[in-house]
Amino acid sequence: MILKSLATLLAALSAALPALAQDAFRAPRLVAPELAHLTAAAEKSAGATVNAAGLLRVGDVRPMSKAASVTAWTPIAGGYVARLRVTSESAQGIRARLDLGVMPGSMQLRAQGSDDLRVESMTLDPQRGPQAWTPWTEGESQLIELFSPVLPSGNAVNVGALLHFTSSPMAKAAAASCTLSTTCSSDDPTLDALIAERKKSVMRITFVRGGAAFVCSATLVDTPLRPAPYVLTANHCVDDAASSNTISSFWFYEATSCTDNTVAPGFVQRPGGMQLVFTSYNVDSTLLLMSAAPPEGAIYSPTNSARMNPGASIVSISHPRGDTARWGIGTSGPDLRDNERPYDMYSVNFSRGIIEPGSSGSGVFTIADGRLELRGVLSQGALDLSCSQPGLFTLYARYEAFFPQIAQYIGYNVAGTLTDDAGNRPQEVTSVVSGSPIDTIAEGITLLNRRIDYAGDVDLFKFTVGAKSVVSAYTLGTQDTVGTLYDAGGHALESVDDAQRGDNNAGITREMEPGTYYFGVSHWNPQAAGVVYDVKLAAAHIGDNHTSLWWDAAESGWGININHQGNILFATLFTYNNNGTPVWLVMSAGNKDVDGSYVGALYSTTGPVFNANPWTAITAAQVGTMRLSFPTADTGVLTYTFNGVAVTKNITRQAFKTLPDCKWSAFDRTWASNFQDLWWNPAESGWGVNIAHQDDTLFATLFTYNALGQPAWYVLSDGARNPGTRTYTGALYRTTGPAFNAVPWTPISAFQVGTMTFDFTDGNTGTMTYSVDSVSVTKQIQRQVFQNPKTQCES
Repeated sequence: MILKSLATLLAALSAALPALAQDAFRAPRLVAPELAHLTAAAEKSAGATVNAAGLLRVGDVRPMSKAASVTAWTPIAGGYVARLRVTSESAQGIRARLDLGVMPGSMQLRAQGSDDLRVESMTLDPQRGPQAWTPWTEGESQLIELFSPVLPSGNAVNVGALLHFTSSPMAKAAAASCTLSTTCSSDDPTLDALIAERKKSVMRITFVRGGAAFVCSATLVDTPLRPAPYVLTANHCVDDAASSNTISSFWFYEATSCTDNTVAPGFVQRPGGMQLVFTSYNVDSTLLLMSAAPPEGAIYSPTNSARMNPGASIVSISHPRGDTARWGIGTSGPDLRDNERPYDMYSVNFSRGIIEPGSSGSGVFTIADGRLELRGVLSQGALDLSCSQPGLFTLYARYEAFFPQIAQYIGYNVAGTLTDDAGNRPQEVTSVVSGSPIDTIAEGITLLNRRIDYAGDVDLFKFTVGAKSVVSAYTLGTQDTVGTLYDAGGHALESVDDAQRGDNNAGITREMEPGTYYFGVSHWNPQAAGVVYDVKLAAAHIGDNHTSLWWDAAESGWGININHQGNILFATLFTYNNNGTPVWLVMSAGNKDVDGSYVGALYSTTGPVFNANPWTAITAAQVGTMRLSFPTADTGVLTYTFNGVAVTKNITRQAFKTLPDCKWSAFDRTWASNFQDLWWNPAESGWGVNIAHQDDTLFATLFTYNALGQPAWYVLSDGARNPGTRTYTGALYRTTGPAFNAVPWTPISAFQVGTMTFDFTDGNTGTMTYSVDSVSVTKQIQRQVFQNPKTQCES
């Protein structure tokens, strides 16, 4: 009887809840026509996935074929109301993109999902931009109510797209079993109290970036401008105004209890986006300002801008897999650097709990003065970090490095105005490079006597490129600078600390499409100021890089090595004389023709025997011409004449392992780890060695001279790397084959004559040791430079 009475009471309450929920709407009985209905996607939802940057992807933007306008406005007390419904079939949750036209002012918006009684609200403010995203609601449909004090025009609000969530945080616990809910005790009452306070500073954020929805974590931080609600997260989560304007934050988003992982009903959503204040790719940190006040009960987290030392005890609070709040503890290790960002980061090893995708942007905290202070934000974890391998390191961006950059925006420089010779953010740029587009200026542009005026100063230089070009941007001087290229939207394209070993200047060379860009310069030491430097910007119209070993796969035994610098090709052809003996021919300056091909004189040389010491002069004689054209990046046509005989060959890049990615560089390539290039000894002109480097294997072709002074070439076809070193070694061969113009081509013969070893000091210099018929030779070698920009390949 008691159970039956309880069931009857619950049923009555359930029946009453929809009416109670509708009390939040201004016109709950107004009909809500379906303004947008997208059918189920053809492909099956994959749920939450992790992208290449480690971000947790939880949904996709589904554009409307045609925007649907909100036109039916009904007068009510105090203004006008419009109601509508949007649907994306099979969605686990939904948000709608509202494209704003001419609005009479701000509007109030309320939304409710098809699988939830909660009613979420936000303000539509046209001053925030031309688009706004409704709050997240659960289920495949969303009921939307708009209220305006003034009758809007017919194009004031339009539904332009729906955000279809493929994963719902409400469905089940997604975080790994070894994560620790903030509702679970650490068995340390003091730590429990600190976590209970700090979790009220941590939020789960969802946002739109690149046509998809992602989840990260963020922290409300205390500043001299409190109660202004500043928020810290990671740059790899949110890095531009467009994505920050889509943020919806979830507060007090935690489990019902330590034994019940369902979401507690007391969480609060704050939609409406946030304002991007400052973001730094280099230290993977972003400062945001909420567009609305944080919910009641939120606590501003203190920060600590001092350097965190190795061995410090840390606490993490985050939303792994977008799940309810979890804590972890561990110890900071040595500073480490990831593969892309130029600043060292804090490394952390967890002893209890872990982080996962969705934790990105969350804070790492240390205990001081009886509170948890934020010391950095999560940048990345080890790829294999899991419950089975919880001890692997995690990298956190240093707040100590980010703080000087944001100090002026959060109230730490109110005593006076900072003197700055260049703006720190795109909207503050004062240094627009005169003479742009820079690709029209052959000698490039040099900006003299620039200055890091204060700790945290970032100088941005705006420039344009008129046509697809290879752009080099770098600093000159004695200071240790960091350089970053940004696109017109402020997204970092690439960042470099030291471009080469000989100095501490930053430098980037990159192929760029026409458009507007920024080059940013900062000091590697976050506290450095008063630093003077120069900036150089140069551009050239080059196109694809053809540096590679090329061949015809149907004619094994000959090949052509192409080295591409600027608009010049240095091509070395390895083939055979009429009598089958090896011969090599060289086009030392193949210049780019108007049709895009490369043309130059073809030479044959004679010189001293390969082991001559001292080396003596060589003699070069023109034997014909050579033309190389490239229908695609990986196919070409070789046409040449040799002593009056014309030959045409279709060629492709020879791939014996994985082809490297060959780009451009204005620098000496000391930091390169791939050695594909033309190498020589400048004191011994007339011989050289071409290296094709794929994975951990070198294919090297040595062109030199025999005892009669005639051209001779030898090949290292499988130079294997000694693991953990920059040493490669293998058998050295001499080959014989059919005449260079033979049709059909016949098999060649190969004979081992010795061995060859390369030991590279760095990416730019090395030692080559080889033997031919028991004669041993050792040569110091370096990359041969004949034009700028040069080639730099990377595996």
